[in-house]
Amino acid sequence: MRESWAVLLKDLGVPYRWIVHREGEPGKTAKKIGPQGLVILLNDHHLADLSGHLRQTNRYGRGRDERIWLGLSTERIVGSPFPASEEKTRWAAGLCHLVAHFDPFGGDLIRQEGAVPLFIHQYVDGLTFRSRKKFEEKIPKVFWVGKLPSGKTVGEYDRRARLWEAVRGLQGFSWREACRPDLSIAKVVLERDGYQALLNLPSNCPGYTATFFEHLAMGAVVLQYQTGTPLPQGLQTGRHFLEYDPEQPGRLTDLVAGVSADPSRFRAMALEGREVCLNTHTLRHRVSEIGEALFRRLGTDGFPSADSAAGQAVKNLLQQLARRGRSGG
Repeated sequence: MRESWAVLLKDLGVPYRWIVHREGEPGKTAKKIGPQGLVILLNDHHLADLSGHLRQTNRYGRGRDERIWLGLSTERIVGSPFPASEEKTRWAAGLCHLVAHFDPFGGDLIRQEGAVPLFIHQYVDGLTFRSRKKFEEKIPKVFWVGKLPSGKTVGEYDRRARLWEAVRGLQGFSWREACRPDLSIAKVVLERDGYQALLNLPSNCPGYTATFFEHLAMGAVVLQYQTGTPLPQGLQTGRHFLEYDPEQPGRLTDLVAGVSADPSRFRAMALEGREVCLNTHTLRHRVSEIGEALFRRLGTDGFPSADSAAGQAVKNLLQQLARRGRSGG
Protein backbone atom coordinates (compact mmCIF):
# COMPACT_ATOMS: atom_id res chain seq x y z
CA MET A 1 0.00 0.00 0.00
CA ARG A 2 2.77 2.47 0.90
CA GLU A 3 4.57 1.88 -2.35
CA SER A 4 1.42 2.39 -4.43
CA TRP A 5 0.85 5.82 -2.86
CA ALA A 6 4.44 6.79 -3.64
CA VAL A 7 4.08 5.62 -7.26
CA LEU A 8 0.85 7.59 -7.70
CA LEU A 9 2.20 10.83 -6.21
CA LYS A 10 5.27 10.57 -8.43
CA ASP A 11 3.08 9.91 -11.48
CA LEU A 12 0.97 12.98 -10.65
CA GLY A 13 4.03 15.15 -10.22
CA VAL A 14 3.05 16.01 -6.64
CA PRO A 15 6.09 16.81 -4.48
CA TYR A 16 6.29 14.72 -1.33
CA ARG A 17 8.70 13.62 1.34
CA TRP A 18 8.67 9.96 2.24
CA ILE A 19 9.58 9.22 5.85
CA VAL A 20 10.40 5.64 6.81
CA HIS A 21 9.33 4.89 10.37
CA ARG A 22 11.14 2.27 12.42
CA GLU A 23 8.94 0.83 15.14
CA GLY A 24 10.29 1.70 18.55
CA GLU A 25 11.89 4.96 17.37
CA PRO A 26 8.96 7.41 17.20
CA GLY A 27 11.05 10.35 18.44
CA LYS A 28 13.44 10.06 15.51
CA THR A 29 10.56 9.90 13.05
CA ALA A 30 8.87 12.95 14.57
CA LYS A 31 11.97 15.09 14.00
CA LYS A 32 11.80 14.39 10.25
CA ILE A 33 8.24 15.68 9.79
CA GLY A 34 8.18 19.06 8.05
CA PRO A 35 6.69 22.16 9.71
CA GLN A 36 3.81 22.63 7.24
CA GLY A 37 1.70 20.84 4.65
CA LEU A 38 -0.19 17.58 4.59
CA VAL A 39 0.93 14.65 6.76
CA ILE A 40 -0.48 11.24 5.84
CA LEU A 41 -0.36 8.35 8.30
CA LEU A 42 -0.81 5.27 6.12
CA ASN A 43 -2.15 2.30 8.10
CA ASP A 44 -2.76 3.49 11.65
CA HIS A 45 -2.40 0.05 13.23
CA HIS A 46 1.23 -0.23 12.12
CA LEU A 47 2.05 3.30 13.31
CA ALA A 48 0.57 3.02 16.79
CA ASP A 49 3.79 3.84 18.63
CA LEU A 50 4.31 6.90 16.41
CA SER A 51 0.78 8.29 16.73
CA GLY A 52 0.86 7.68 20.50
CA HIS A 53 4.19 9.49 20.81
CA LEU A 54 3.05 12.44 18.69
CA ARG A 55 -0.05 12.93 20.81
CA GLN A 56 1.87 12.70 24.09
CA THR A 57 4.30 15.45 23.09
CA ASN A 58 1.29 17.78 22.66
CA ARG A 59 3.10 19.56 19.81
CA TYR A 60 1.82 17.60 16.84
CA GLY A 61 -1.57 16.98 15.31
CA ARG A 62 -4.98 18.56 14.95
CA GLY A 63 -5.06 22.07 16.42
CA ARG A 64 -1.46 21.89 17.65
CA ASP A 65 0.39 22.87 14.47
CA GLU A 66 -0.21 24.26 10.97
CA ARG A 67 -0.36 20.92 9.19
CA ILE A 68 -3.35 18.89 8.01
CA TRP A 69 -3.16 15.42 9.52
CA LEU A 70 -4.75 12.61 7.53
CA GLY A 71 -5.05 9.03 8.76
CA LEU A 72 -5.78 5.89 6.76
CA SER A 73 -7.24 3.01 8.76
CA THR A 74 -6.88 -0.11 6.63
CA GLU A 75 -7.77 -2.90 9.04
CA ARG A 76 -10.82 -4.00 11.01
CA ILE A 77 -11.45 -1.57 13.83
CA VAL A 78 -14.53 -2.90 15.64
CA GLY A 79 -14.60 -6.58 16.58
CA SER A 80 -11.07 -7.37 15.47
CA PRO A 81 -9.59 -10.54 17.03
CA PHE A 82 -6.23 -8.81 17.32
CA PRO A 83 -5.40 -6.88 20.49
CA ALA A 84 -5.75 -3.10 20.83
CA SER A 85 -7.25 -2.58 17.36
CA GLU A 86 -9.75 -0.01 18.61
CA GLU A 87 -7.13 1.72 20.74
CA LYS A 88 -4.71 2.07 17.82
CA THR A 89 -7.33 3.77 15.69
CA ARG A 90 -8.31 6.02 18.62
CA TRP A 91 -4.70 7.17 18.97
CA ALA A 92 -4.54 8.14 15.30
CA ALA A 93 -8.01 9.72 15.31
CA GLY A 94 -7.03 11.89 18.27
CA LEU A 95 -4.14 13.17 16.19
CA CYS A 96 -5.76 13.61 12.77
CA HIS A 97 -8.25 16.00 11.22
CA LEU A 98 -9.75 13.27 9.05
CA VAL A 99 -9.44 9.48 9.08
CA ALA A 100 -10.38 7.54 5.95
CA HIS A 101 -11.38 4.04 7.01
CA PHE A 102 -12.33 0.75 5.36
CA ASP A 103 -14.33 -0.58 8.30
CA PRO A 104 -17.92 0.67 7.87
CA PHE A 105 -18.50 0.24 11.61
CA GLY A 106 -15.54 2.40 12.65
CA GLY A 107 -17.03 5.85 12.05
CA ASP A 108 -18.46 6.45 15.55
CA LEU A 109 -15.17 5.56 17.25
CA ILE A 110 -13.23 7.97 15.01
CA ARG A 111 -15.79 10.73 15.58
CA GLN A 112 -15.55 10.26 19.35
CA GLU A 113 -11.86 11.19 19.16
CA GLY A 114 -12.62 14.45 17.34
CA ALA A 115 -11.64 13.44 13.82
CA VAL A 116 -13.87 13.45 10.74
CA PRO A 117 -14.55 9.85 9.62
CA LEU A 118 -14.65 9.14 5.88
CA PHE A 119 -15.71 5.63 4.90
CA ILE A 120 -14.17 4.55 1.60
CA HIS A 121 -13.84 1.20 -0.11
CA GLN A 122 -10.45 -0.24 -0.77
CA TYR A 123 -8.99 -0.01 -4.27
CA VAL A 124 -6.57 -1.31 -6.88
CA ASP A 125 -3.23 0.25 -7.71
CA GLY A 126 -4.11 0.62 -11.39
CA LEU A 127 -0.56 1.59 -12.33
CA THR A 128 0.72 -1.80 -11.15
CA PHE A 129 -2.14 -4.27 -11.56
CA ARG A 130 -2.60 -4.23 -15.33
CA SER A 131 -3.68 -7.28 -17.26
CA ARG A 132 -1.42 -8.16 -20.20
CA LYS A 133 -3.19 -11.32 -21.34
CA LYS A 134 -6.44 -11.82 -23.17
CA PHE A 135 -8.99 -13.93 -21.31
CA GLU A 136 -8.57 -16.78 -23.81
CA GLU A 137 -4.81 -16.90 -23.12
CA LYS A 138 -5.23 -17.52 -19.40
CA ILE A 139 -5.20 -20.92 -17.67
CA PRO A 140 -8.81 -22.22 -17.26
CA LYS A 141 -8.52 -22.78 -13.50
CA VAL A 142 -9.51 -21.11 -10.24
CA PHE A 143 -6.45 -19.70 -8.46
CA TRP A 144 -5.92 -18.48 -4.89
CA VAL A 145 -2.83 -17.00 -3.25
CA GLY A 146 -2.73 -15.99 0.40
CA LYS A 147 -1.41 -16.70 3.86
CA LEU A 148 -2.07 -20.29 4.79
CA PRO A 149 -3.78 -20.96 8.14
CA SER A 150 -1.43 -22.42 10.76
CA GLY A 151 -1.90 -23.36 14.38
CA LYS A 152 -4.92 -21.98 16.21
CA THR A 153 -6.91 -19.58 14.04
CA VAL A 154 -9.29 -16.83 15.17
CA GLY A 155 -11.93 -14.63 13.60
CA GLU A 156 -11.86 -14.35 9.84
CA TYR A 157 -8.82 -16.61 9.63
CA ASP A 158 -10.81 -19.42 11.20
CA ARG A 159 -13.30 -19.13 8.35
CA ARG A 160 -10.43 -18.98 5.87
CA ALA A 161 -9.02 -22.23 7.26
CA ARG A 162 -12.34 -24.08 6.85
CA LEU A 163 -12.90 -22.78 3.32
CA TRP A 164 -9.37 -23.54 2.17
CA GLU A 165 -9.60 -27.10 3.47
CA ALA A 166 -12.83 -27.53 1.50
CA VAL A 167 -11.35 -26.58 -1.88
CA ARG A 168 -7.62 -27.25 -1.70
CA GLY A 169 -7.81 -30.67 -3.36
CA LEU A 170 -10.37 -29.93 -6.06
CA GLN A 171 -9.54 -30.59 -9.67
CA GLY A 172 -9.31 -27.29 -11.51
CA PHE A 173 -8.17 -25.43 -8.39
CA SER A 174 -4.63 -24.10 -7.95
CA TRP A 175 -3.07 -22.19 -5.06
CA ARG A 176 0.16 -20.79 -3.67
CA GLU A 177 1.28 -19.75 -0.19
CA ALA A 178 1.70 -15.96 -0.11
CA CYS A 179 4.91 -15.74 1.94
CA ARG A 180 7.39 -15.57 -0.93
CA PRO A 181 9.63 -12.51 -0.42
CA ASP A 182 11.73 -13.63 -3.38
CA LEU A 183 8.88 -12.81 -5.79
CA SER A 184 8.82 -9.28 -7.17
CA ILE A 185 5.51 -7.43 -7.48
CA ALA A 186 5.82 -7.73 -11.27
CA LYS A 187 5.96 -11.53 -10.99
CA VAL A 188 3.01 -11.55 -8.57
CA VAL A 189 0.91 -9.54 -11.03
CA LEU A 190 1.98 -11.77 -13.92
CA GLU A 191 1.00 -14.85 -11.91
CA ARG A 192 -2.50 -13.58 -11.17
CA ASP A 193 -2.88 -12.49 -14.76
CA GLY A 194 -2.35 -16.08 -15.82
CA TYR A 195 -5.69 -17.50 -14.57
CA GLN A 196 -9.24 -17.12 -15.82
CA ALA A 197 -10.72 -17.26 -12.30
CA LEU A 198 -9.42 -15.85 -9.01
CA LEU A 199 -10.68 -16.71 -5.51
CA ASN A 200 -10.86 -14.40 -2.48
CA LEU A 201 -10.92 -15.89 1.02
CA PRO A 202 -11.76 -13.95 4.23
CA SER A 203 -9.12 -11.85 6.00
CA ASN A 204 -9.05 -9.37 8.87
CA CYS A 205 -9.36 -6.49 6.40
CA PRO A 206 -13.06 -5.54 6.42
CA GLY A 207 -15.38 -5.21 3.45
CA TYR A 208 -14.21 -5.62 -0.11
CA THR A 209 -10.45 -5.86 0.19
CA ALA A 210 -7.71 -4.58 -2.10
CA THR A 211 -7.30 -8.14 -3.36
CA PHE A 212 -10.91 -8.11 -4.56
CA PHE A 213 -10.28 -5.02 -6.69
CA GLU A 214 -6.89 -6.30 -7.88
CA HIS A 215 -8.52 -9.50 -9.09
CA LEU A 216 -11.21 -7.58 -10.93
CA ALA A 217 -8.51 -5.48 -12.60
CA MET A 218 -6.88 -8.66 -13.87
CA GLY A 219 -9.91 -9.35 -16.03
CA ALA A 220 -10.63 -12.66 -14.30
CA VAL A 221 -13.81 -14.25 -12.97
CA VAL A 222 -13.76 -13.23 -9.30
CA LEU A 223 -15.17 -15.52 -6.58
CA GLN A 224 -15.87 -13.24 -3.62
CA TYR A 225 -17.21 -14.04 -0.13
CA GLN A 226 -20.20 -12.12 1.26
CA THR A 227 -18.98 -9.19 3.35
CA GLY A 228 -22.15 -7.71 4.83
CA THR A 229 -20.98 -4.24 3.72
CA PRO A 230 -22.37 -1.97 0.99
CA LEU A 231 -21.53 -2.90 -2.59
CA PRO A 232 -18.88 -0.68 -4.17
CA GLN A 233 -20.30 1.82 -6.65
CA GLY A 234 -21.19 0.37 -10.04
CA LEU A 235 -20.55 -3.27 -9.11
CA GLN A 236 -23.30 -5.89 -9.01
CA THR A 237 -23.23 -9.43 -7.64
CA GLY A 238 -23.82 -11.95 -10.40
CA ARG A 239 -23.01 -9.44 -13.12
CA HIS A 240 -19.45 -8.37 -12.33
CA PHE A 241 -18.38 -11.12 -9.89
CA LEU A 242 -19.64 -14.31 -8.23
CA GLU A 243 -20.46 -14.41 -4.53
CA TYR A 244 -20.52 -17.20 -1.94
CA ASP A 245 -21.50 -17.58 1.71
CA PRO A 246 -18.30 -18.02 3.77
CA GLU A 247 -20.27 -19.92 6.43
CA GLN A 248 -21.06 -22.71 3.97
CA PRO A 249 -17.85 -24.35 2.67
CA GLY A 250 -19.91 -26.81 0.64
CA ARG A 251 -21.37 -23.96 -1.43
CA LEU A 252 -17.86 -22.73 -2.21
CA THR A 253 -16.84 -26.24 -3.24
CA ASP A 254 -19.74 -26.34 -5.71
CA LEU A 255 -18.92 -22.86 -7.01
CA VAL A 256 -15.23 -23.61 -7.58
CA ALA A 257 -16.09 -26.91 -9.29
CA GLY A 258 -18.67 -25.24 -11.52
CA VAL A 259 -16.44 -22.34 -12.57
CA SER A 260 -13.33 -24.47 -13.16
CA ALA A 261 -15.36 -26.83 -15.37
CA ASP A 262 -15.82 -24.02 -17.91
CA PRO A 263 -14.57 -20.54 -16.94
CA SER A 264 -15.19 -19.28 -20.48
CA ARG A 265 -18.92 -19.06 -19.63
CA PHE A 266 -18.06 -16.06 -17.46
CA ARG A 267 -15.85 -14.20 -19.95
CA ALA A 268 -18.30 -11.28 -20.31
CA MET A 269 -18.57 -10.98 -16.52
CA ALA A 270 -14.78 -10.83 -16.18
CA LEU A 271 -14.33 -8.15 -18.83
CA GLU A 272 -17.17 -5.95 -17.60
CA GLY A 273 -16.00 -6.28 -13.98
CA ARG A 274 -12.53 -5.16 -15.04
CA GLU A 275 -13.91 -2.12 -16.84
CA VAL A 276 -16.02 -0.98 -13.87
CA CYS A 277 -13.14 -1.50 -11.47
CA LEU A 278 -10.61 0.52 -13.46
CA ASN A 279 -13.11 3.29 -14.14
CA THR A 280 -14.29 3.64 -10.55
CA HIS A 281 -12.11 1.90 -7.94
CA THR A 282 -8.43 2.75 -8.42
CA LEU A 283 -6.17 4.43 -5.88
CA ARG A 284 -6.48 7.59 -7.95
CA HIS A 285 -10.24 7.59 -7.32
CA ARG A 286 -9.78 7.11 -3.57
CA VAL A 287 -7.17 9.88 -3.30
CA SER A 288 -9.58 12.16 -5.14
CA GLU A 289 -12.38 11.27 -2.70
CA ILE A 290 -10.11 12.01 0.26
CA GLY A 291 -8.76 15.21 -1.28
CA GLU A 292 -12.26 16.53 -1.99
CA ALA A 293 -13.36 15.73 1.57
CA LEU A 294 -10.39 17.70 2.92
CA PHE A 295 -10.95 20.60 0.51
CA ARG A 296 -14.59 21.01 1.57
CA ARG A 297 -13.49 21.49 5.19
CA LEU A 298 -10.59 23.91 4.72
CA GLY A 299 -11.01 26.82 7.10
CA THR A 300 -13.73 25.09 9.14
CA ASP A 301 -13.86 22.83 12.21
CA GLY A 302 -10.20 23.28 13.07
CA PHE A 303 -8.88 22.64 9.55
CA PRO A 304 -6.20 25.05 8.26
CA SER A 305 -7.39 27.69 5.80
CA ALA A 306 -7.32 27.32 2.02
CA ASP A 307 -4.49 29.89 1.90
CA SER A 308 -2.27 27.99 4.33
CA ALA A 309 0.58 25.78 3.16
CA ALA A 310 -1.51 22.75 4.10
CA GLY A 311 -4.53 24.06 2.18
CA GLN A 312 -2.36 24.77 -0.86
CA ALA A 313 -1.04 21.18 -0.72
CA VAL A 314 -4.59 19.83 -0.85
CA LYS A 315 -5.53 22.12 -3.75
CA ASN A 316 -2.38 21.17 -5.64
CA LEU A 317 -3.17 17.48 -5.24
CA LEU A 318 -6.70 17.95 -6.63
CA GLN A 319 -5.42 20.07 -9.50
CA GLN A 320 -2.93 17.40 -10.54
CA LEU A 321 -5.62 14.72 -10.35
CA ALA A 322 -7.92 16.83 -12.53
CA ARG A 323 -5.20 17.40 -15.12
CA ARG A 324 -4.31 13.72 -15.38
CA GLY A 325 -7.83 12.33 -15.01
CA ARG A 326 -8.87 9.73 -12.46
CA SER A 327 -8.50 6.57 -14.50
CA GLY A 328 -5.41 4.42 -14.62
CA GLY A 329 -3.95 4.82 -11.18
